Amino acid sequence: MNGAMILGNETIVQNLKGLYKNRRLGHGYIFYGPSMVGKRTVAQAFGKFLEKGEFALPAEGEVLQDFMMIDRAYMRVHYPDARGPALGIDAARDAKNFLWQRPNASPRRMLVVDDADLLTGEAQNALLKITEEPPSSSLLVFVTRDPDALLSTIRSRLPQIYFGTIPSAAISAWLTREHDARSPQKADAYAGKALGKPGLAWRLAHDAAFRADLDRAEEFLAIAPAGRKEFLKTLIEPDEFSMTAFLDGLMTVLAWREPSKGKTALWHKTLRLAENARAHPLHARLQLEALMR
Repeated sequence: MNGAMILGNETIVQNLKGLYKNRRLGHGYIFYGPSMVGKRTVAQAFGKFLEKGEFALPAEGEVLQDFMMIDRAYMRVHYPDARGPALGIDAARDAKNFLWQRPNASPRRMLVVDDADLLTGEAQNALLKITEEPPSSSLLVFVTRDPDALLSTIRSRLPQIYFGTIPSAAISAWLTREHDARSPQKADAYAGKALGKPGLAWRLAHDAAFRADLDRAEEFLAIAPAGRKEFLKTLIEPDEFSMTAFLDGLMTVLAWREPSKGKTALWHKTLRLAENARAHPLHARLQLEALMR
């Protein structure tokens, strides 16, 4: 998706460039808004801009000397024995160690915390000190769907930048132009189901595993209560089953449906469960059984 997710965020890009050009760039920001609208990608592209002068995603295999991303993938690689998906004190220590080093090729050492709502209270308190007394050459960006998940003291110290959804016509044109959606008709279909999220449109067009999660979510919603236990047993049995991925698919399917009181309530229940699953290890079968009661 190189360069792709900057789609619809051109004003934010120009504002960030302007802040840098006019020497008004702060030492930290909160990028917030719905999932899959480009928050993480703009942060990555800004890191490349600061280091190499080009506002674009790093190419495959390209390494930036003064940019670091801490997310769930980083934790799995560096702390494989850590329990659950939460970003704990180890993540905060790594962030502080990185930011206190002097930059090599960029005017700023830029660190991005993706899914910052997964930071534990202890980790947030550790990073709060960076926001209070930032190193002169540091830039710390929190990326989150929910800024209220961050400490109020962090929110009070960092400007917040909102990323909104994108018109479906723009998403369709982008899919056709840059991502081989095979035909304008297919691009229109994907964009129409993307809920204003370019990342969702891309996944519908290219991510077979995500489409499989959508199919399983549809089946989960349609199955009669008597067959639900057997279905869940089959669903979670494979080693590759991901609770969070399935719940993301389930929320997407529910969002496509005509709103009603019952469907809206189930969507909110699913959202709460997804947030808990992102932060803590859960018993998948019991939680999914309880979801449909």
